[in-house]
Amino acid sequence: MSSYRQQTHSSTRDSVLIAHASDMLSRTSMSKEDFAEALSKALYSMAPEKAKAKDVPDLESLTQTADHQTYARLAGSWLKRVQRWLAADTVEFPSWIEEAWVQSLLPEWRERCLIELASRYGLLAVRAVGIDGVCAMTAFSGLVGHFGDAAGAGGQILADGRIDHIDAPHLPGFALSCRALAAHAVAMAEKAEKVSAEIA
Repeated sequence: MSSYRQQTHSSTRDSVLIAHASDMLSRTSMSKEDFAEALSKALYSMAPEKAKAKDVPDLESLTQTADHQTYARLAGSWLKRVQRWLAADTVEFPSWIEEAWVQSLLPEWRERCLIELASRYGLLAVRAVGIDGVCAMTAFSGLVGHFGDAAGAGGQILADGRIDHIDAPHLPGFALSCRALAAHAVAMAEKAEKVSAEIA
């Protein structure tokens, strides 16, 4: 489990998306070029007609069909668009790329982003075990990891036996750790119930 402390990002949904992507890019070896390629791939996987209509280059397909110069030109143009979205203050972030943007994040940042987006509606970011590469071991590992995060933060917050204004700096991260823990617990419970029903 990473030592990164989960924090909420105020304001709008696009600020959440941009903040998680920017944090990922600053903390990992993933480059903006890599992220732009992943975003193109996700858009063509999730909404190919929309991607085509919005002039998103199908970079994965172009590696098979285009010459190096054409690929470099289209990839460079696409990278500039993605960089403008990451900059946040130059152009408006388009809502139609949200799901693909989240999918393009590395797993650790994808989970954090989903948790924060879901919590804005009072929901849990439960991902069904067996769907989208989430295996039982991964879900259980997340459950244990987030239990440790929540227990550590909770122990610090409740050291005086209460939650009050003194704990304010720690509360957003604690709340998100609890939501992550709950989401993994629900996913494991649903998987256990599903298998039990199949056996019965």
